[in-house]
Amino acid sequence: MSVAEILFIVAGLLLGLAFHGGMLLFLIPFAIVAFVLAWLNRPRLAGGPNSQNPTSNIPIISIGPRSTNTNPVVSPDLISEFRNDHDRANEPEAAFKVSQVWARANADINRAMTDMLCALKVIVPGVNTAIVFTQQNNPREWGVRNYVNDKEMSVNPSTRLSESGSLLSQMFRSGVSRILEGDLPSSKVLSFYLDNPPVKSVVAVPMLDHSGNRVGILVLDSTAPNAFTDKTAQALVYIAKAISMLDYKGFYSAQKHIALQQYAGLYNYQRKFFQTMTVKDIYKQIINYVKANVAYDRLTILAMNKVNESAGRVVYCDGIESSQFSEKRFTLSDKGIFVLAMMRNRPVERSFTPGYNEYVPRLSDNEKRNLNLRQLFVMPVATETDAATADMAICLESSSSRPYSEHEKELLKAFAGVAGFAYDRARKFEHGRDLAMRDGLTGLINHRTLHESLRSEKVRADRKKYNIGVLMMDIDHFKRVNDTYGHPIGDVVIKSIADTVSSEMRKDIDVVARYGGEEFVVGMVETTAEGMMEKAERIRKAVEMLAIDVHQTKPLKVSVSIGAFLVTPDFHDMKKAVNNADQALYRAKEGGRNRVVRYELDEESMAPKA
Repeated sequence: MSVAEILFIVAGLLLGLAFHGGMLLFLIPFAIVAFVLAWLNRPRLAGGPNSQNPTSNIPIISIGPRSTNTNPVVSPDLISEFRNDHDRANEPEAAFKVSQVWARANADINRAMTDMLCALKVIVPGVNTAIVFTQQNNPREWGVRNYVNDKEMSVNPSTRLSESGSLLSQMFRSGVSRILEGDLPSSKVLSFYLDNPPVKSVVAVPMLDHSGNRVGILVLDSTAPNAFTDKTAQALVYIAKAISMLDYKGFYSAQKHIALQQYAGLYNYQRKFFQTMTVKDIYKQIINYVKANVAYDRLTILAMNKVNESAGRVVYCDGIESSQFSEKRFTLSDKGIFVLAMMRNRPVERSFTPGYNEYVPRLSDNEKRNLNLRQLFVMPVATETDAATADMAICLESSSSRPYSEHEKELLKAFAGVAGFAYDRARKFEHGRDLAMRDGLTGLINHRTLHESLRSEKVRADRKKYNIGVLMMDIDHFKRVNDTYGHPIGDVVIKSIADTVSSEMRKDIDVVARYGGEEFVVGMVETTAEGMMEKAERIRKAVEMLAIDVHQTKPLKVSVSIGAFLVTPDFHDMKKAVNNADQALYRAKEGGRNRVVRYELDEESMAPKA
């Protein structure tokens, strides 16, 4: 059985398997190659045009060094969608996984392409080098993608073909469908060789993408004159199509695999969103996702105030000069590009050319200017898709010369939709919890939450062996205020005193509650008897200094009476501790009001403490 018959059988088997569909469709280009090689190797009549090139003598070939260029033949833009510049402050973990996928895909395609070129060199007699050129970073320039040849190190892998300067440059012209030379003069040297082999024959055909654009060429050469015919050139057209399909399908599969991985990651974050119920955790998930998937030199997360809908703050900033933005406040009237994106609820993208001098403010005009950040992309996050104003914004900046890719922007857009829903859910949950836990007038925790907080704090105090100071205070003559000025003014008084007391305490450390009516309770964490009494006296004096506007000739002056009790590590009943402070408050009222009295466990009588 001849070589041609074997190849025809192989082509038929491959096509038969391919017709089963699914992943086996990938066998189609190999079937085409087998069929073309069988046709080239078919038995010839004696005295035919190719009888001088018998196929019985198969040459020994060696594979030259291959280019490691990872750009696909058909769609060189595919890999750029997943690029990683390796020059940004944040290098996301996903970028390294993407690089591994591309490297693996490129290695597989190179192996298959090498096999195809080796087959060409074996089947077509007299071939010195079979070489593939594909697009490089510049679409008007082609470089060596892969080759096989007889001579080690004869081909220069760094060769670049441009629109002028060599025989092969003719293939850049749309009107040139092939190059077929059979008697090259000795002065005509092919540009991709390091030495000067006596090449006499060359055949080349263009490689086309799925839109018919020229993205490379397939070339064969030989030292024998008139080594190739029209039929050889026609066969190469089919081989070029098969190589193009191989390259395109390989990189398309890699792209699909990467996209599936990234959207699977998005799904995992969606699950995390629904496992958390706090706004702070939503911020953390957004930060973690962006860090894992997108490169940046500065990342800024903005959020609107849930009370004042026209104001907001920076909840997170990482990267270059991040300290100037951390916790910074802004309003929708500020002139900044981040604010503009939130106000319009639309993504904003800007690219700044090197050497530009006119800085575009991010939040306001008075911020520090950095002209090295040349790429900017802002993805607003809204709780409703048709909202006029966004609730959050993910702001990315980079010093790279290349903008963020469409794929990266689409990923952020999909993520923003999920994040907006989760953010709205968390805010509503916290709002409902606040309604149950906090007093609506003052914003302080209520009576029930106070006891839960004091019990939790007592557990920590017992573990670390520190005291807790409990203060109970009551507004003096508050009934008289309500009777004289009315309940609306009474509410103003309560709110003013609540703010005054809160301002004297340590935020997120001490406990401040509205106990009921005109009574307030404070839990002072890690204090002494002296520190507790000093703090109580400071609160009393701060309230005494208040001048509350009641729309009268003179402002309203009020005072408070305070009872204090120190909870030591050997005292465990926090409810009893509040009652003890209440008893001390009663003594302060009896003693003339506007004073502080401490409850002493070892004394039957208590005296006012100035």
